[in-house]
Amino acid sequence: MKKLSILAILACGMLYAGSLNFESGSVKAHTEVFGDSTIDPMAKKATSHLSMEASPSTLKGSIEISMGDLFSDNKKRDEHMQEALESSSFPKAVFDVKEVVAKGGDNYTLKGMMNLHGVTKPMSFDGSVSAEGNKVRIKATSSLKMTDFGMKPIKMMFLTVRDQVDLNVDLELKR
Repeated sequence: MKKLSILAILACGMLYAGSLNFESGSVKAHTEVFGDSTIDPMAKKATSHLSMEASPSTLKGSIEISMGDLFSDNKKRDEHMQEALESSSFPKAVFDVKEVVAKGGDNYTLKGMMNLHGVTKPMSFDGSVSAEGNKVRIKATSSLKMTDFGMKPIKMMFLTVRDQVDLNVDLELKR
């Protein structure tokens, strides 16, 4: 009987554990320059190396975005953005989840390391992680400074793009 109980517990654990594959969503970035507060590039693709057991607090692994997948509503701006990101030399941004801190309900802080533009720094995202059936949804926000990651904010004529970039993550993952 004891062996049967252990097997049942392991089987249930295996049912809720496993890798999470990107299904849909986006990672949006926002910055601005005097006179233009709509600089909002986004990526609608991500590569997930995440896994999670039954509880969101067990989320671990990494998520990566290809810099070449970032686009906005302005092709010329996108060209300047790719130059500033040096995306041919630094093609990916990777966030490695190191710890998930419960804040109540579906609210969590995802703490980890961000590798961007060849620089790795601690970073955290605040938001929600919810699981329903075989789907996991992560909605979180954070911000970073381009200069902290060795990037120079783009200059347009006499104006410089704001150093701070606000990030908004909305990902749906499938077990």
